[in-house]
Amino acid sequence: MVRAMTSQPGNAKLAQIAREAGVSLSTASKVLNNRPGVSDATRKRIEALLEKNGYRRRRRTEQTTTTMVELLLDDLDTPWSEEILSGVLAGLNKPYVPIISARTSEDWNISDWLEEVLARKSAGVIIPLFEFPKEAEERLARSGIPTVLVDPTGEVPKNVPTVGSNDYIGVREATEYLIAQGHTRIAFIGGPTYLQTAASRLDGFRGAMRQAGIAVDPMLVTSGEFRYEDGSEHARGLLALPNPPTAIFAASDMQAAGVYAVAWERGLKIPDDLSVVGFDDLPTSRMLLPPLTTVHHAVREMAQFGATTLMQLLEGKGGSMPTHIELTTNLIVRQSVRKLP
Repeated sequence: MVRAMTSQPGNAKLAQIAREAGVSLSTASKVLNNRPGVSDATRKRIEALLEKNGYRRRRRTEQTTTTMVELLLDDLDTPWSEEILSGVLAGLNKPYVPIISARTSEDWNISDWLEEVLARKSAGVIIPLFEFPKEAEERLARSGIPTVLVDPTGEVPKNVPTVGSNDYIGVREATEYLIAQGHTRIAFIGGPTYLQTAASRLDGFRGAMRQAGIAVDPMLVTSGEFRYEDGSEHARGLLALPNPPTAIFAASDMQAAGVYAVAWERGLKIPDDLSVVGFDDLPTSRMLLPPLTTVHHAVREMAQFGATTLMQLLEGKGGSMPTHIELTTNLIVRQSVRKLP
């Protein structure tokens, strides 16, 4: 019978055993906790080292995992979250099913969520658009629960697989398109300044303007959350300026939808009176009138690829996979930008 093992006081640390075996701490934890996702040859090598260092075996039935995969979302009722969920469902194999958690309450904290994940003995974790604290990385690694980050917002952990996109290039290409249409007074509504993704999008905008020799007016650069309300709030301020912009680049499609609403309130026509560009290419961008020119961010594709990556880890096929995967972005030209005379 295959048995799981537990450590005793005075035994070598699991991290030392992982180094000696030439594997990550997460892989060593999987073997210790009898979790899937490790090749037979590697499992045997780690088990031999565990026994050599005095780890005692216990019955496998004492530690079992479920077929639940944790999906941690920022919100539940946004088109972005719907795209993430659709992608994850497309990427998961039977019998695995997602258990959805959301950071919707003010008193939410990752420590409590981790306790719930460990109590459920979940098979794996997918976390989109979230800065992954070291505490969470280490706890999940020690538990042997494989984790994949989708569109990570902060510093990317070395040993955690990630799926993202090149936001800088996407925004730069879209800004160059606006400039090619004759726009020089371009406003930019960015995302939260503490997010790496928001910083990359702002850098892409500034880079394209600098390359074109166009000075960026500080009055035209604002930041907020990637939400409808933030787009409308900042659009009101921008369009009330004595010399308003001829184009607004919103760092998310939801912000762009807020810009549309304010333009309608002020009796402005898009694109005749104001050109607008978004970022994400959510279904919302196609429903706006006129349809929104935006950067395809491959949200659903990233989520699907993240779920597929997790499946490979659970099936022990992750050894040949790249740790960090970056999908390309591309500009989707629709009807929200006017070419100036």
